Amino acid sequence: MSDRKFTPPPSLAVVLIITLTSWIILVPLVNPIAIPIRNNTTGVISQASIENISPYTDYLKYLILLFTPPLLTLIVWKFRKTSPGEYLHPVINITAKTLSQNWFLATATGILLLAWVINIPFNQFQITSLLRDSFHEGEFLGFWPNFSQLEKPFINTVLIHGYGMDVLPTEIAMSFISNNNGIALSRLVVNLQNALTAVGYFWILWEITGLVGLKKSKLPIFLLLCLFWCIFDSIFFKFDGRRGTWFVFQIAITLRYFRLFLPWETPQQLQSNHVGDSHHFPRRQAIILSLLVGLSIPGGFLYVYDRAIYFLAVYLITCIISLFLPSQTSKTWLTATFTGVVISLSAIAIFLGLDQVNAIASQIAYWGKYGRYISFIPLPPFQMTFISQKFWLSILIQAGVLTYLTWDLISHNFQLKPFVRKHLFTLILLSAAGVYMRITLDRSDLGHAYHGAIMTAFLTVYLLLLAYRRYLENPLHQLTLTLPQKLSIGVLLIFILTSESGFNVLEASQKLSQLPAAISVPDTELLKPDYLEAKNVMSPEIANQSCFFNVTSEGLWYYLYNKPSCSKYSYVLYAKPTVAQNQVIQDLERTQPPIILLTNDVWFQNPWDEVLKADSASLIYQYILQKYRPHKFVQSHWFWRRSDIPPTFATTDQFNGAIDVIPESPIRVGQPSVLTGWGVIPENRKPADAVYLSLGDNNQLIAVGEVNIPRWDVASVLGIPEYAQSGWRLRIPTASLPPGEISLKVWAYNSENHQLTQIGEAIDIIKLSQDGART
Repeated sequence: MSDRKFTPPPSLAVVLIITLTSWIILVPLVNPIAIPIRNNTTGVISQASIENISPYTDYLKYLILLFTPPLLTLIVWKFRKTSPGEYLHPVINITAKTLSQNWFLATATGILLLAWVINIPFNQFQITSLLRDSFHEGEFLGFWPNFSQLEKPFINTVLIHGYGMDVLPTEIAMSFISNNNGIALSRLVVNLQNALTAVGYFWILWEITGLVGLKKSKLPIFLLLCLFWCIFDSIFFKFDGRRGTWFVFQIAITLRYFRLFLPWETPQQLQSNHVGDSHHFPRRQAIILSLLVGLSIPGGFLYVYDRAIYFLAVYLITCIISLFLPSQTSKTWLTATFTGVVISLSAIAIFLGLDQVNAIASQIAYWGKYGRYISFIPLPPFQMTFISQKFWLSILIQAGVLTYLTWDLISHNFQLKPFVRKHLFTLILLSAAGVYMRITLDRSDLGHAYHGAIMTAFLTVYLLLLAYRRYLENPLHQLTLTLPQKLSIGVLLIFILTSESGFNVLEASQKLSQLPAAISVPDTELLKPDYLEAKNVMSPEIANQSCFFNVTSEGLWYYLYNKPSCSKYSYVLYAKPTVAQNQVIQDLERTQPPIILLTNDVWFQNPWDEVLKADSASLIYQYILQKYRPHKFVQSHWFWRRSDIPPTFATTDQFNGAIDVIPESPIRVGQPSVLTGWGVIPENRKPADAVYLSLGDNNQLIAVGEVNIPRWDVASVLGIPEYAQSGWRLRIPTASLPPGEISLKVWAYNSENHQLTQIGEAIDIIKLSQDGART
């Protein structure tokens, strides 16, 4: 056999370096590539033709990214022997040493984290973007008139979240307003709240890093944790934004207190029942930190209700846990936090008055009793797949941790003092993770499921760091890596960092440079045309009102007209309980606003569960149908005017319309049921001004619809061109209908005499209850 010299197998480290480095360089260059179509002879009109981008563009990108790394491999292989690698080694070593310095790591990571904060949390609301979500943005715009015009606003306003979220942003913005730029400035303050929350997250990560007692590389590991925290955002959890601001700082201060003032140094000391009692205890710092926690508890209820309750639960659990800790630690924690609570609560009571404090407490009680029913979305069925992990992974982690703790408690013979001292921070973080799961369980859509997982993510980071310290810290520090391996790790890290769009420093710097111009944009340039038209058209009529009210649950209208809500429940969506609907009716009877907004083409239903407002707020809706009359359309926005008398019912011998489509009987709760047809006022030769739906023999009005659908067939057959827009569509509020046999009637409305004339015959249908029964 002849001797053969085989080339050694390729180095995986070199392959990784070449592939990732080429992609890091190429991707920014490849993305802008666009081959023009030039002469489009296909006749196809598509996105490609509209944007003048040839479909072969993506083929070119693919080929570049596919073949460039192998080409570079050939070049490296060809010059591997003649390359002056021995001269580059010292340069690479010096560079690597510089890159590993704490000052460089801190600076580079700080820049990336600042870019992420600007690109993600600080950019939740793009300041110059068109305002499309009048519901959510209305939450921090619409409550401001109440607090700027009412004497005791907390009594007359049921806040959705709390003063810090619902009022503070716009209140701050109005202190700096110029050029009618309140929306832009309010968005700026909201984004600043989000950025502050991100700082709180990084603080918690710093405290967690300090908890595990790493021997080396504490700062680099903390910086890596911050970077990967940003990268994993929206993958395993989601940044909770300003709603969690107060809570995350409370958790951070709590962790810092117990980290600094528990004098344990070794795992063996953790098993001792008496360790630390005689250790030097920095009492002044301990008092300050625990006092801050106490002061923050009542203040948290001013900022946001639900997260304040979450931390109160964590605090109570922590107080119980502290009873098993060294006496100085527990005594200082209990006395100082209690003192802080008393001081803070007393100051709030003096500043606001006991009546307003009681009003806040009643609102918290209201949300505690009804909140989970108002916006509840059930968890989807669990499927043990990665795609659905957002719903079950947090529960799985918490169950595993609790199982381990139970096992270890048994091994401690149920002796709580050594057990609690050993697992103190696990217990604190587990309690935070547990109470935060309420977000997922009460509102189990994707976004809220991710929000509910964030405290579980902190718990996971802590446990991973414990495992790192125990199993990996010493072996990794003793591990000697070759230069290619070091370079491959560095390149891999750079590749991961560049894949996170939030770390785009250039984009972040551009946003900062554009900020002065952005916050100067007037409201008129940020409003959708139909909202701006409605504001301009209706403002002269609404200007003389003392208040305004809308059934669409859009807080934006209160801001646009600069009017407080006529009811303490300014959002009908959150007044679903009967007691709240009756309160709204009482408020409207007391204030009697001349003009209100009933509906539009978006907010006739709740967007996430598609429940009609005529169902979820049936009492309010039916009250308005009796006490108000159609007034004016501005685009799709339907404004109604108060009437001293309800509409009258009449019959006619003339042909005034027809019902074309009737839903199949029986109907069920939640089943979309629609009536369609056409309606006219024959004596005036015009379409009806509206169509009403009534229930039963006493003609209880339960729904109303617009008459504006094209019906050229009606105009043609009857020979009356004015009937061309006489079509209508009525959505039946199935959830609020009584079960059993019911009778519905459709009525054409004449605004001139405030009269309803029946269209067609009564519709007899059967309504099934939720369990499928007729009665």
